[in-house]
Amino acid sequence: MDNIPEAEGPISSTVRRWRRLATRHNVEWSELVLIALNLYGLRGTNPESLRLRLLAEDDEYLTVVQANKTTSPFSLRAHVSPTSPQHGLRELCVDGTTVAEIIDVEPSETVRGYLRANGTAANLNPPQSNDYDQIVQHYRQTLRLLAHEAPESDGPEYIKEVAFNAHDDAHGDMDSAEVVLHLTALREAMTSEDVPNSATISVLTTAFDSDSDFQGIRQKLGPLLLLVDVDNRMTSYHSEIDVETALPEAETLAKTLKAASDANIETSFTLTVGHQSLNVIKDWILPLAEQTTVWPSLTIHPAETASDESQHVAAPDERLDFFLEARKLFEQIFAPTGLKPEPWRCYRGLWYRQFAGEPLEGPYV
Repeated sequence: MDNIPEAEGPISSTVRRWRRLATRHNVEWSELVLIALNLYGLRGTNPESLRLRLLAEDDEYLTVVQANKTTSPFSLRAHVSPTSPQHGLRELCVDGTTVAEIIDVEPSETVRGYLRANGTAANLNPPQSNDYDQIVQHYRQTLRLLAHEAPESDGPEYIKEVAFNAHDDAHGDMDSAEVVLHLTALREAMTSEDVPNSATISVLTTAFDSDSDFQGIRQKLGPLLLLVDVDNRMTSYHSEIDVETALPEAETLAKTLKAASDANIETSFTLTVGHQSLNVIKDWILPLAEQTTVWPSLTIHPAETASDESQHVAAPDERLDFFLEARKLFEQIFAPTGLKPEPWRCYRGLWYRQFAGEPLEGPYV
């Protein structure tokens, strides 16, 4: 396999081991680096979270990583000497070996909204208000601000999807009535700001079930994508030995997705991978795959979180291999559906430019 570039200078033992993993799993070097970066985070006295735009093998990537992890092999290096031919260059390193060039780095802070998919998708955060008129105004102002940030050739009329997370950090998950209220206000705001009626609203939520009035919701709100937030439906139970995270009933979730799909609503789900063994995940995910119309956001469970370390199913030195195996498993499960990942949808995903050994189509960030 010849997809691993030569590094200048000494190569760390970690990079050598990862190169062997890339070859064994038949993944591009940049794919492995990004999976590892999202798994291990960054070492150093950084803010808790950083938004990185980097260049690896002539491709640009955008990711948000945990950035103050003392055990991570990743670090940032800047060339600051004015006499150096590399003055101003910033690099991403693995135990001292350069693996990518940093284009931009900034703290990842909560914002009202941001653009993805080359300006064709907008992610909006909800306001702290239950007043309908104020909610509409919030979304209108956010869309207007994003229009100014879009590339010159883009603007509200080029937006194809607006994503909305029905989870409020202050009050928890919205119930179904609150979700419909916000979606109605959002659609009104989109129309007022010249976003086409054909644009899809995607909503991440746990509020709906198979008995929800999906037909009425679809008729009222137009094109929709329902993403079931599996992580928020998980429950943890403790024992003297370990902590395990129990998945919600797959058949129940599949019925919800089917009911939405029958109402002409696109369907998908989000799941953080790393809490359960791959055998458990395989059996659980099969019924959902049959009812999914958009590739799910299968997110990497990072190496260190605020939760108990024992929630990781794989041992620390086996985790990168675990996620590379997970990639192959999900590719096999979803092969009959014909679905493929859209890398821009998931900051901490398992696919970036390559899927099942073939190049992925963009947009990527």
